[in-house]
Amino acid sequence: MTSTAHRLFVMWAPPRSLSTAFVRVMAARGDFTILHEPLCDLAACGHFVHRRAGAEPRRLDSAAALFEHVERLRRDGPVFIKDTCEYDYREVLDGAGYLREATHIFMLREPASVINSHYHINPEMRCEDVGYEHLARVYDLVRMQAAARPLFIDAERLVLDPAGTVERFCDSTGLTHLPESLRWEGGHLDIWERTKRWHLDAANSNCIAPIERHYAVRVDNHEQLRGFYQANRPFYDYLCQQAGSVRA
Repeated sequence: MTSTAHRLFVMWAPPRSLSTAFVRVMAARGDFTILHEPLCDLAACGHFVHRRAGAEPRRLDSAAALFEHVERLRRDGPVFIKDTCEYDYREVLDGAGYLREATHIFMLREPASVINSHYHINPEMRCEDVGYEHLARVYDLVRMQAAARPLFIDAERLVLDPAGTVERFCDSTGLTHLPESLRWEGGHLDIWERTKRWHLDAANSNCIAPIERHYAVRVDNHEQLRGFYQANRPFYDYLCQQAGSVRA
């Protein structure tokens, strides 16, 4: 397998797409520095605080500062970053080495499931918060500028077959597959301190497994959510078409 040294992986996902479950797998490997939603934090709060064991928290106030920080981290080892796409990141990404040099992974989950779960936590959500249009725009930029071919992970497949999905991901990226990374100790991770209320399922888990959820307000019984679904579904379909044979 290819050495992980100095490699950069960036996962892009709609909120509530099970991407944090995948972060837990990557964190459990023990060989990556993990950054959780740095561009999202910059867009939402104007800053991102990188917390990691054994080091002082590092506050970053711009995308340029983030990209420089990531380059410093890569000198010591590989870095895995997950960002959710409530926001449009194209302006800060366009032409950046961060975009060119990373292996980019796109998490896909059927939009109704994304919307139902998102609304349950955030009833003030807007259509753009679903994230699929922004995700598709980031994909187009990655496809044009990144050195490595983008990859896709199917959220439903990840839940139903976590071992196979993670192994295929490792094979596709040249990583050594570590089966022990599929289990971890439960609890919140420091890296998601700002948004921990969004990650209760991930915090209460010790592996990836199906979770039954029954939402009172859903795409199929709520006019506004149905409109969100109709607006986002074409972008999801576009990304599914792009995924083709590179979906883990």
